[in-house]
Amino acid sequence: MTTGQGAGAGQAIEDAYILASLISHPSTTLTTLPTALKIYEKVRLPFANDVQRRSALSFDMFTFADRRFPGFDGRDATEEDMGGLWDLGFAVVENWKWAWTTDVEDDRERAIALLEE
Repeated sequence: MTTGQGAGAGQAIEDAYILASLISHPSTTLTTLPTALKIYEKVRLPFANDVQRRSALSFDMFTFADRRFPGFDGRDATEEDMGGLWDLGFAVVENWKWAWTTDVEDDRERAIALLEE
């Protein structure tokens, strides 16, 4: 995980929470443990990959390396550059929306429901 969103430790805690919920569930036995682990991967891997992608994108935006906003280096900003900065600011907010629109409990509930099926 890149450091662009500072999400690595939080992801680790959420992953541990969901994994612990699955392996401590009464339905999980030595026989069903591989199924529980596959469920964990099915639920968390797409989310973790998306956060990793967004983290790399944030890093590019914060260092003005995002190709959508070329040529701005922070020096001698023109009026046109300032409009690009507004666009960049909106893109940063959009890229961070996952942080306040997702809830680890949703993933936990989905994982438990899959396990109980």
